[in-house]
Amino acid sequence: MGDNMKAKTEEQIAIDIDYETFTTDEIIKIFDFFNLITLYVKNGKVKKTDLINAYHTYRNVLNSIAFEKRYNKMFEDKTGIKIYQVMRELEK
Repeated sequence: MGDNMKAKTEEQIAIDIDYETFTTDEIIKIFDFFNLITLYVKNGKVKKTDLINAYHTYRNVLNSIAFEKRYNKMFEDKTGIKIYQVMRELEK
């Protein structure tokens, strides 16, 4: 797969963020968490503590169970990664 094709595929995985609700800094934190959990699941090259910290930041940014469920579901639909299950295993 060429670089252009790879970039296009990764771009398509993007989650539909509500840009009206969050600041630029908050959006970056959401995407940082999504990137970290994807890297962790796919190749394990992320420190557990970094992922746990990013998860707590992600939850604080969303600051709503409804938002969290919605974004977790969108992420799972696009990537197949179940955020809650991954994080539950890490935090044991």
